[in-house]
Amino acid sequence: MIDRTVSLLRLVATYCPKGARLTDLAKEAGLPAPTARRILKRLIQHGLISQDVTGHRYSLGNFARELGLASDGAREEASRHRPLLEALVTETNATFYLLLRSGLDSLCIDRLDFAGAAKQPTLGIGDRLPLGAGVGGMILLAALPEDQAEQAISANASVYRRFVRTTGSSFRDHLEAARRDGYVVRRSPVTPGIVGIGITLPSPDSPARLAVAAALETAEATPSRRSFTIAKMQELTQHFTRRLC
Repeated sequence: MIDRTVSLLRLVATYCPKGARLTDLAKEAGLPAPTARRILKRLIQHGLISQDVTGHRYSLGNFARELGLASDGAREEASRHRPLLEALVTETNATFYLLLRSGLDSLCIDRLDFAGAAKQPTLGIGDRLPLGAGVGGMILLAALPEDQAEQAISANASVYRRFVRTTGSSFRDHLEAARRDGYVVRRSPVTPGIVGIGITLPSPDSPARLAVAAALETAEATPSRRSFTIAKMQELTQHFTRRLC
């Protein structure tokens, strides 16, 4: 029962902010709809899940958000790495995200836009995607040992159907390229006009838990601009990591 409850909580979090339908949650969790409904009802009673006025969609509740605020881990990581994001934005004129591997997902824990950046419906702080979705999630998945990566892919199989534009037929090609190159570059299948670049942060721990991702406007993402951005990301993350050690 605890496993089922945690699974539903995690799935609801990946649907933020639009909310999730019961049928989708039950299908992805592998539960009969009545069982999922009973668990969600109890989670609502405890404030961990909320339900919109139509009763059709579920989102994280206030108590879940309050529990998140009580945890300092992600906030400390974001604060510690904010100077890195500032340096990356200054050097590349791109929007940057800091992502944390969280179980089967990547979690956006910080974001910094460059001056004049177009407002795009891209990743926001607190957004959660399954590992492999998005350039940050793909590079964090690629950093895992192969057996652990395959376990994550298998566990996320039902969730990937929701991210088919990110995890479609080219998924394995992108994964192998990420392992080979140490970075991910691809046009965003979710946000038109954006090219994403992702790399992990060097870490004494294995595998890496943090990644940075850049968002470049497609019109400006020439091959030379992409190469320059990748080189700066590698240079600055290496330098910043050495300073932290």
